[in-house]
Amino acid sequence: MLGYDPIDDVALIKINDISGLSLKVAPLGNSDNLTIGAAVVAIGNAYGKGGTPAVVSGTVADLDQSITASDGGSSENLTGMIQMSADIVSGDSGGPLVSAAGKVIGMDTAGTSTGASFSGQSSTTQGFAIPINTALQVAQQIESGQSSGSINVGPGPYIGVEVETTNSVSGAVVSQVEANTPAASAGLQNGDVIVSLNNTQITSSGDLSTALETLHAGATVQLGWLDSSGQQHTGSITLASGPPR
Repeated sequence: MLGYDPIDDVALIKINDISGLSLKVAPLGNSDNLTIGAAVVAIGNAYGKGGTPAVVSGTVADLDQSITASDGGSSENLTGMIQMSADIVSGDSGGPLVSAAGKVIGMDTAGTSTGASFSGQSSTTQGFAIPINTALQVAQQIESGQSSGSINVGPGPYIGVEVETTNSVSGAVVSQVEANTPAASAGLQNGDVIVSLNNTQITSSGDLSTALETLHAGATVQLGWLDSSGQQHTGSITLASGPPR
């Protein structure tokens, strides 16, 4: 992976060896020209089943929408989204949203659960996609090698912990501390609870991810945490570059 933007939910990858592969380039449209009511087709890997791609049709319901998308214990706030009346389900994320002219005008990202039926499983009645123009802008900046804002060239900032959210504790609970990382050097241990980053309160693992979105490897931050006895700790750490994704 060359880089990523967690706020726009876009990453750029490079395939080093394409020998023997027959790759076709999908024609791209202009998402700035989209209008409400336009017919669209969403293509994806519904429920991760593989095989023939899943295809659902719908129309553009709204533009420039803001949503909070959740995936397990983490969440992300996405803006500028295309809203459509097409059933986007788990596994479809990253698939193309195609116009009636057969051009890619978005990247499927999230759907809202309603209990409707899709291939015999719980589905959605509306989906959201990142405009292709936004995805291209992010990809082009990553390709230029310039980290800025929420765009990270390379794997991005890294504390060196795995965290989780629990109902009984407010904060990001440390489930694992990687050796030889900023967290290990600062003295964090399994079971500690991260409660602040640069004076921003952390109440969940999602908060920690959000707080790191606009930071880059090499930045020095103030981390606050509670140990297993409830004692407060504060330390200055320099963010490392994360492992390959």
